[in-house]
Amino acid sequence: MPLLSDCITVSGRFARSANLERDAGHAEPLDGYVVTARALDVVERIAKSAAEGPSGGAWSLTGPYGSGKSSLALLLDAAFGASSKTRDTAWRLIDDASPAAGELVRRAHGRYGTAETGFHRALVTANRQPITSTVLRALNAAVRRTYGTTSSSKFAAAGTLRNALADSASDDPRKTGPSPPAVVEIARCLATDAPLLLIIDEFGKNLKAISDQTASDPYVLQQLAEAGQGSGLPVFLLTLQHLSLEDHLAAADGPRRREWIKVSGRFEDIAYVESATATRALIGKTFQVADRALRNRIARWAKPRAEAIRSLGVSDLADPDVVASCYPLHPLVAAVLPELCSRYGQHERTLFSFLTGAHGASASSFLVGTELPTRGRLPCLGLDAAYDYFVNSDGLAALSSGRSSRWTEVTTRLRDAHGLSAKQSRLAKTIALLNLVSTTGTIRASSRILALAETSADVLASLEDAGIITYRDFADEYRIWQGTDIDIGRLLDGARQRAERRSLVEILSDVHRPAPIVAARHSAEHDVLRVFARRYAEGGQDVQPLDPFWPYDGLVLLVVGSDRSVPSGKQSTPAAKPIVAAIPNDVRGLDRAAKELAAITSVLTKGAGRRGRLGGPVRAGRTIGGDQGRARTRRQRSVQL
Repeated sequence: MPLLSDCITVSGRFARSANLERDAGHAEPLDGYVVTARALDVVERIAKSAAEGPSGGAWSLTGPYGSGKSSLALLLDAAFGASSKTRDTAWRLIDDASPAAGELVRRAHGRYGTAETGFHRALVTANRQPITSTVLRALNAAVRRTYGTTSSSKFAAAGTLRNALADSASDDPRKTGPSPPAVVEIARCLATDAPLLLIIDEFGKNLKAISDQTASDPYVLQQLAEAGQGSGLPVFLLTLQHLSLEDHLAAADGPRRREWIKVSGRFEDIAYVESATATRALIGKTFQVADRALRNRIARWAKPRAEAIRSLGVSDLADPDVVASCYPLHPLVAAVLPELCSRYGQHERTLFSFLTGAHGASASSFLVGTELPTRGRLPCLGLDAAYDYFVNSDGLAALSSGRSSRWTEVTTRLRDAHGLSAKQSRLAKTIALLNLVSTTGTIRASSRILALAETSADVLASLEDAGIITYRDFADEYRIWQGTDIDIGRLLDGARQRAERRSLVEILSDVHRPAPIVAARHSAEHDVLRVFARRYAEGGQDVQPLDPFWPYDGLVLLVVGSDRSVPSGKQSTPAAKPIVAAIPNDVRGLDRAAKELAAITSVLTKGAGRRGRLGGPVRAGRTIGGDQGRARTRRQRSVQL
């Protein structure tokens, strides 16, 4: 009997991650590439600016790990490159997605006369190093791609480039690497000859390097952006990172953060997150069925399942052609994979690892190990296999404690359930996976969904009798674990974002009221007990004189804001009660601990009203109560006076 792998192949394009410096100029990374709506939006923005704008432009592309940002950069590199088969492939992909976008790209080449030679393309993957060093590597690569060598007489800034490279490689401690003016001069020289497309992948590593240095070079980015926006030079700058510039620099000190806010204002922010529909379109491009008879069988298999899933609200999977394109995946697997990979993995990277990897529970392994019957029911990869993959893959180890706790509770419950038959185990894993991805909506472990998963009512009843699962009438849902329904991870993420928008003074005043302090030395020397009140304050704030009848002998201001200046104020009389300002050198640790404590406290406080939901706030409180204690301890250690 033949195997499924004899008739169904996996696209090789999805078997590895993209790398800008390794894959630039090659057609293979574009083989099977899907120009999604988000990718098309970026292509259109850059092409429109190049074809119709007054000069260049600057964009900051933010998307999670594994979302396809590097592959998009390779598409841009090919589309704006010299005439070649690789560019033909890129143009065809863009034309298939949007003929109007393809026309914009060709008009951009026509405007600058680069139909044959292409733009200068400077692509680089950042390291944890100064931005000038990363940009210099990109520009050096662009010069070599165009002129073949850095000593070419055709490149006017060749001498500046060689000197900058020497400074970057020098071990002399007096040299701090390439100077920003030299880097900008090289970029401007390239843009004078032909448009310059500069793409920096993993730009967050440059931003992390800021904390390693006493000085940073933010204005080299500003100068490059302004060179393409104000002076009329066609410089097109694109940074790719996992977090926005503002999020990366949230912990930076006040002056440096303000500098970077000015720089980020020169960039147009683009959020790069694909929809579940776009992700399922990628699944459909992964598998190729060569045998016509098998394609017909798959089409017949897909039709009733598409009709059954239509009522679930997953509109794209209501199309039999889409369901067929995802085979050998069961349509329920295709429905939950985008959410699984987004919440518990690294988006497209995890998706393609599941589809094409060598893991025993991957789709590729399923094809290799499953026989294809000549007639009758077609085998398909179910939710239980997806559960096995995510439980046994290394990706879960990297999850935050909030997200991994749900997996831990589920896997522990199933691992401790001894004596389950193969059918019981498969059904339990199916319910477990649906529990992990469902918060609201129709895709949950309901009777209708389990019927679509082709489960047995007898097996379901046996799991209920054994206490492995429980049925919740009000939600029409089976549950595999007896934990809280509250998604603690999401609540904490939201609370952390709210805490980031509050000042440290405001947060500390809410979560910790410092107790009065005794002036011990003065009291010992003069036999008079002097007690000072304490409160948090911003640097430079106006402080009113103390009331002479105030019960304390003075006030200690704990200055914890970004401004380190002394609070101002006038004493009403020479004999007025004293006010002392304590200004620490570094409050970053206190800032992190206080905001984490505020977030956890907020979740616990709001969760106190959630009752009657399988564990309710009691279990939720136990889950994160320890986190609150640890955060409170870190905050207490940070406040020493």
